[in-house]
Amino acid sequence: MRRTLCPCSRTGVVADEHQEDFPDEDEDLCPVDCVREFTTDEEFCRILDKAKGTGSLVVVDFYRTSCGSCKYIEQGFAKLCKKAGDDEAPVIFLKHNVMDEYDEQSEVAERLRIRAVPLFQFYKDGVLLEAFPTRDKEKIVAAILKYSSLERQDILC
Repeated sequence: MRRTLCPCSRTGVVADEHQEDFPDEDEDLCPVDCVREFTTDEEFCRILDKAKGTGSLVVVDFYRTSCGSCKYIEQGFAKLCKKAGDDEAPVIFLKHNVMDEYDEQSEVAERLRIRAVPLFQFYKDGVLLEAFPTRDKEKIVAAILKYSSLERQDILC
């Protein structure tokens, strides 16, 4: 089922110019920092709008800090980022804590009706392609291969 992600199809949205650049020092390393965390709905929409221009697949890990399964899959998810160190990559990896600093459901999780974690969503051109809860890295890899032009060796470290 396809559905539009954001009602925020504003024009003139610019990307955050204060993002870190990731060094190319060692291609075999998968820096945990390449999985970018977002906290607000506006930030999420801005990232998706920018990804539309590049045709990138956006993979989002919705998690909760107190969730054991979320902690289990976190390292495996971070290792999938080998070719995703910048916004021009064919796959952009994001994560979002569904609980805010007051231990209440975040505005993003509320709007998207996130009920189970870890939940992975896959977006392309601002459209939700697929979503499923899992702690199985292979299921995530299969979805990335299905929706992107990457080969298996391109996303595994």
